[in-house]
Amino acid sequence: MQVQVHVKGLVRASRLRAIAANKLNTTLSRFSHVIQEATMCLQDINGPDRGGVDKLCRVVLRLKDNSVLVIEDLGANVMEVIERATDRLQRTVAQRLSRLVAVDRTGMRQANLAAAAV
Repeated sequence: MQVQVHVKGLVRASRLRAIAANKLNTTLSRFSHVIQEATMCLQDINGPDRGGVDKLCRVVLRLKDNSVLVIEDLGANVMEVIERATDRLQRTVAQRLSRLVAVDRTGMRQANLAAAAV
């Protein structure tokens, strides 16, 4: 799994990049077998001089089945935005994988029942 973090318009970009990459790796480590690439973009929309709810965190996941998952979060504090986005990302990936597993298990059970009936 490849992880990339891009930071635009935020102070202490290298520190934020390291923290965000560590958080993203920790969050997605249990799903690394299905993730091809993870990209996080952190951006201060209005620039560093203006405050407010303008810190954007966008995470784009490309799974090994070539599907794409995008999570965005916006807030006033960049650390809180990273935390919320990675929490949502973990829940979303877990839900998507549980649906896939449920579909596969149903198909396997039906195949086993048909084989047992013969």
